[in-house]
Amino acid sequence: MKKILLDIGSSTIKVYKYEENKLEQLLQRTIFFKDGFDPEGGISENNKRELLELLYSIKESNHDAKIKIYTTGIFRNLASKTKRNFIDEIFLKTGLYFNIISHELENFYLEKALVGKCNLNEPLLLVNIGGGTTELVVMYGEEAIERKNIELGVGKILNEFPEINKSTSEIKIEELIEQFKEILPPIENKPKIAFLSGGELTYMKVANYPLKKNNLFDDEDHPYLISFEDYKLKNKEVFEKIKLEELENMMPENPKWMHGARPFSALAQAICEKYNIQIIIPSDSNLINGVIRQEFRYVTISGSFRKHLDYILKIKKELENNGVHILSPRFEEPKNPGEEFVIFTGEENLSPLELERYHLDSIENSDALIVCDPNGYVGAYDLLEIGYAHSLGKIIIFTEKPKEFILNQLPHEVGL
Repeated sequence: MKKILLDIGSSTIKVYKYEENKLEQLLQRTIFFKDGFDPEGGISENNKRELLELLYSIKESNHDAKIKIYTTGIFRNLASKTKRNFIDEIFLKTGLYFNIISHELENFYLEKALVGKCNLNEPLLLVNIGGGTTELVVMYGEEAIERKNIELGVGKILNEFPEINKSTSEIKIEELIEQFKEILPPIENKPKIAFLSGGELTYMKVANYPLKKNNLFDDEDHPYLISFEDYKLKNKEVFEKIKLEELENMMPENPKWMHGARPFSALAQAICEKYNIQIIIPSDSNLINGVIRQEFRYVTISGSFRKHLDYILKIKKELENNGVHILSPRFEEPKNPGEEFVIFTGEENLSPLELERYHLDSIENSDALIVCDPNGYVGAYDLLEIGYAHSLGKIIIFTEKPKEFILNQLPHEVGL
């Protein structure tokens, strides 16, 4: 089945098609959501209208596709009630779940996107600079050994230093770098190589950075590298010699995206200087590349263990085969099959209340609640668990469209 996957950040929306194991970027749109943003009031009405028009357009053009949204950046800063109301509004108007993911899950996707791409026996720094935040992950082989989240991104830099986007920058890149280095946290490891993700490969190619063939490892998604010294020299040129209008002309389909070129470069250069990076690997990989490899880390499964246990265990096995850790149910052999409250072998010493408390705690620690509802059947226990998950702001995924009217009004997704 064709999927349309949206990556919505503080200022950039990227839309991808995933079909037959191939990922293709369809479009990129810049909306500066931080302009007029208020944690209590949400995004501005103009930005909301532009976002909704884009979502309507995507739905209209992709009737045959499953559409999923992954949102980061300043949307995490919405007040709880404002966030809930916004998610409700998007769902009621578009039928799409506006999935605002945590820093931790975004880091997981970034790791998944790049894990295994480089087989060098040394630590590597993954840098994901967004509109409002920056994620730093140190990888060694396939293991993340250090993570840092920084409340600084392109949008925040633009707000604080608007003179950066005069025709040529009226602030020196060196001044910015010294300020940024002061707020960057220390890291214990000493990587020499950094991946700059989120469209940097495309940007460096169109902006004519002096890229060289990647001779460190073989990966078709990362064909080039650049030395830090060459990167530093080109950044200075982008600040002092290449006019903003020229940068915009390099990206005619989305010229506003180039308004982030200078702030991104300054922050990326500060990161590289701070941690003594020698070689940069530009990458177009982002969280969507991680999503298609594994969407969730931890999930809880709800459903009628009395009526549909075989169905539930089949879903559980499929998820586990894809690397997902099922927090609950933990066991698979029923001690009392068919009874009102099913207890599994391994849980004999726990009361039904204790087991339900454990299940609810599992929902709190999960990335999603999966509701197994063959033919749309949702039981009484499931309603309790769905309500709890909704109160926590967890994404709720029904395996089939539920029959209950109110459940179809609740923001959710259908189908794994």
